[in-house]
Amino acid sequence: MFSFHCEGFHGEQAEITLLSVDWSIQGDVQFSCNDDQFACILLTGCRSDSGGFFNLLSGTKPMYVEQWLDYLTETQKVKNVSVKIKLPDEPEYNDALKLTDENVQSLLPMIFKVGGFNRLQLSRYLKQRNKPATLATRYGPAELQRYRTLNDIICLLNKLKN
Repeated sequence: MFSFHCEGFHGEQAEITLLSVDWSIQGDVQFSCNDDQFACILLTGCRSDSGGFFNLLSGTKPMYVEQWLDYLTETQKVKNVSVKIKLPDEPEYNDALKLTDENVQSLLPMIFKVGGFNRLQLSRYLKQRNKPATLATRYGPAELQRYRTLNDIICLLNKLKN
């Protein structure tokens, strides 16, 4: 998660937060500003060296936002810009993420899809998880690690939900 804090010359403040794991991956944007004119400066004519013109609010890459804010700073339209990168293992990350129960519920099917799990595999594993001998013969170490990682993800989603 990338958080860009912008300051204007007359006390204006703005926060641009992008949910992305890398500078070059497009993510969802949250924008807040305490001044309408300052917001217009930040949101109008957004462009970057590598991406051309872009719409900041519709979701973009952190790299584009950084280049745009650097340009605004160089042209004296913005006084100061600072960037904070929050990592998933930091305690503040969950608070900054602001996940709703709906978001958490929609994440699990996506995780199953990315991990290559289907319902039949999961139900078989769940039936046999209390039998270490069966698990050791049926699943290799890499496959067992996949299921353990899935368990960790489910536990994390449960924590985020609560």
